[in-house]
Amino acid sequence: MEKSCGAVLYKTVDGVPYYVLVLGSVFGFPKGHVEGNETEEETAAREIREETGVEAELDTGFRRVVEYRSPRRRGGRKTVVFFLARYGDESSPRACSEINGLVIRPYEQAKLLLRHEALRQVLSDADEYIRNGAAAN
Repeated sequence: MEKSCGAVLYKTVDGVPYYVLVLGSVFGFPKGHVEGNETEEETAAREIREETGVEAELDTGFRRVVEYRSPRRRGGRKTVVFFLARYGDESSPRACSEINGLVIRPYEQAKLLLRHEALRQVLSDADEYIRNGAAAN
């Protein structure tokens, strides 16, 4: 089974979480394949750096798993593990060459950009987690 890891990347401005969505073929969260003996957390942190250029603080207390049929492999399945990751004021996300662009939006706007229901659910769970104070501030 193919496995990737990534994160719902966000920053809080005046008490409002703003989410970073990266554009591949559709909008989603920074993520990528596990390489070698990397842990899920190491993969997520690396992919955030590679796709957005920011160093983020991972919150492993938030972990969601999405599974789906892989369009690249006949009959294959793919698992993606998402954590929550916060970046600070000193960072400014930018699109790297691996992605087609990125946007930073509050929850309602970000949710509208996500095509896949599973990703909308991950975003919803992350937003609730943050607003309920479970995220490290």
